Amino acid sequence: MQFMKRKTGDEIISLLGKGAEMNGEISFTNGLRVEGTIKGTVRSEALLEIGPGGVVDADVHIRKISVDGEFRGVIHASDRVEIRKNGKVFGEIFSPCLIIEAGATFDGRCNMSDEKPKPAKEGSAPLKMDGTSPAKTP
Repeated sequence: MQFMKRKTGDEIISLLGKGAEMNGEISFTNGLRVEGTIKGTVRSEALLEIGPGGVVDADVHIRKISVDGEFRGVIHASDRVEIRKNGKVFGEIFSPCLIIEAGATFDGRCNMSDEKPKPAKEGSAPLKMDGTSPAKTP
């Protein structure tokens, strides 16, 4: 008896090639590789792979993303975010797993928990790097 492998959406089925540009909203069920440009919104429970020449400027809701090109915007990944050695990410990342290879660029913020940040209490002072609070001035 042969068992079938369960599809994970990691197989790259679609390609947005070099020189192609898409503006708007895109959704897909199997993996997508971007070597061109996407601007807008991306939604999928599959893999989004940004190739070395690819540029994505978007709000992305994805299962997994691999960046070897350039990304600007917000990433919401339910599984993981991988920034390859030539990849550049500028923006915010919300994901339980973040992998950044040596040589990669990440300029932004990352939240790896489900919890939302709590606002600072009124009148509280931030901690210095040595763990002490700065002196309050009247």
